[in-house]
Amino acid sequence: MHGAACGRLSTAVFAPGWSSTAQVCALLLGGSVVAASSASAATIGSGACTHQIKINTDVYTAVNFRTGPGTGYTATGLLAKGTDVYWQCNKGDNGKPGAWGYVTVKSGAHKGKKGWVAAQYINVPMQLD
Repeated sequence: MHGAACGRLSTAVFAPGWSSTAQVCALLLGGSVVAASSASAATIGSGACTHQIKINTDVYTAVNFRTGPGTGYTATGLLAKGTDVYWQCNKGDNGKPGAWGYVTVKSGAHKGKKGWVAAQYINVPMQLD
């Protein structure tokens, strides 16, 4: 009975973010459904960058490590103050609000992982001649 009722559901009854009759049926039959936004869950790579940086540096304070360039993306952990990173590129202009750095973590708990941090928390090395 329940399967037949679920089989007659149309995509027109789906709420925003619901993509299948299985999700709707689970809800109708008393099951629980957990849906995550694909924009916040998927890791966005260096293709989102607008400026190349390519330097080894570190973060000067504890900072969220995210799957994409913005607070709307999932924080996968926290980089501790002094964590070494290879800063590959930026989305946005460094020094301006809203800039995000795409980094590869070189030390600490997230060593080897790639992700995004707010560029304002990445140390900018000075060049001395």
